[in-house]
Amino acid sequence: MFGWGIVAAALILGYAHQQYGFITASEQASWWFMPLASAFAGLVVVAVFNALVLAPYRAWRMLKPFRIEVVSGQLDGEYPKEAFPRQSAAVVMKNLSYRQRSNCVLHVLRIAGFDDQHHALPRFISEFSLLPGDTQQIQFLSWTVRSSPYRNDPTFMLSGPIGWGWGGNVVTLPCGSHDIDIRIGVPEADAIVIRCRVWADDNNLRAALRED
Repeated sequence: MFGWGIVAAALILGYAHQQYGFITASEQASWWFMPLASAFAGLVVVAVFNALVLAPYRAWRMLKPFRIEVVSGQLDGEYPKEAFPRQSAAVVMKNLSYRQRSNCVLHVLRIAGFDDQHHALPRFISEFSLLPGDTQQIQFLSWTVRSSPYRNDPTFMLSGPIGWGWGGNVVTLPCGSHDIDIRIGVPEADAIVIRCRVWADDNNLRAALRED
C-alpha cells in the first residue's frame, strides 16, 4: 500500500513544483530531500485514503459481508449420476469482507401460503464458513424430473438434515410456484433475509431473487 502512496505523492510533488515552484534550488541540490519528501507525503496520502475510503468500506463490508444470488438446475457435480438426477435451487454467497466469516447458519424462514401446523419452519438447512473472497453454494430445495413413461415428483423437497422416525423430518411443497424467505445468520453482523421465488417451468426448476 505504501508503494503506490509514495509514487502518487512523488507525482503530486513534481506537478506542484512545476506549477508553483515551491521547492528551492538548495532543497533540490540535497540528494535526500525528494526521497524524504515523497516518503512523508506518501504516508499522508495512504493515511488519508485509509481514513476516508478503505476503513469505511471495510466497516460496511463487515456489516454486509456477502454478495448473494440464487441459482437453479442440475447443480450436483458428483459421479456416478443417478438415473433421474435431481434439480436443485441454491443460494450462492461470496464473502466480500476482509475477515473469515465462521459459524454462519442458513434457514428457510417462511414460505408464503405454507401450512405450518407442525412447526416445520424455520427449517435449518446448513452451517457454513467462508474465507475472504471465497464463494459457497448451499442447496435449499430439490425436485426430481423423470422421462416418460415415468412421472415427475409431485412435490418439491426442502433440504436439511433428515431424521429418524415418522416423517423423517422431511418437508415438502406442492409442485408449483412458491415465495420463500431465507435467513442467513452471520455472527457479528445483522441477519440477512432474502426472498426468492421457486417454480416449475415444464421440466425445469427455476429460482430467482425477488426485490420486493
